[in-house]
Amino acid sequence: MKESFNEFSEDIYLVYIQIDSLNNVTAVNSSAFLDSVDGWILINEGMGDKYHHAQNNYLDKPLTDENGLYNYKLVDGNIAERTEADKAPELSRIDSQREIAELKTKLAQTDYIAAKIAEGSATVEEYSEEIRKRREWRARINELENNQ
Repeated sequence: MKESFNEFSEDIYLVYIQIDSLNNVTAVNSSAFLDSVDGWILINEGMGDKYHHAQNNYLDKPLTDENGLYNYKLVDGNIAERTEADKAPELSRIDSQREIAELKTKLAQTDYIAAKIAEGSATVEEYSEEIRKRREWRARINELENNQ
């Protein structure tokens, strides 16, 4: 009689990642769920949930942090956690974009001043403080955009 397959044996799963142009890890998956490995990089193999359900179990942290920045990168064929220093330029860019958006909102909220002055229903003197602030906001936007 032929021996039956051992029901307690585990399958070996291959773990694949995808990276962006900066070698940041953008996706993790298992051979159990990939129909094609085109565009994927094989990084490991093993048994158990860590490998079978690699999307949620292979890495210690999520793929991205609270700012949407990738937590891992591929270095010499190995996954390494990105440091705060690695993320600093991206975080600075995000902070700059956020500040620019806030300043543009302030400008939009005070656009009515120019219309009132142009129509003659208000004077520059009446809105001198707001006009000064608008100049500061524009200068700050220009500064931030030039540093990106």
